[in-house]
Amino acid sequence: MYDTFFDRLSAGFSGYDLWLMIVLSLVAALIMRKWPQWPAAAFIMMMVDAAAPFFYRWATGIPPNFAFDFAVARFDERGGVIVLLKLAIYFLMIGGIFFSKRRIGQR
Repeated sequence: MYDTFFDRLSAGFSGYDLWLMIVLSLVAALIMRKWPQWPAAAFIMMMVDAAAPFFYRWATGIPPNFAFDFAVARFDERGGVIVLLKLAIYFLMIGGIFFSKRRIGQR
């Protein structure tokens, strides 16, 4: 059971996904000013992450209907666990970067 669960999680993230999560988390943490903005920043970056593959494929010449199918398929084929895990990773990464930014800024 755990073997297939971890296989599914590792197959759920590509290099593009990890790169996009790092860049979006960095942008969100640098824009944030106070801790109450943390949940909103994570949810907005999650929505940008959901829409980014559509615009990327559309910009490279794939028709919009196929680009939308590809973007939605990222979430369908990997299951809801990946979506929740991505949101948790966004929360952790944005929180960690913002905490570091505040800590270094106090010096």
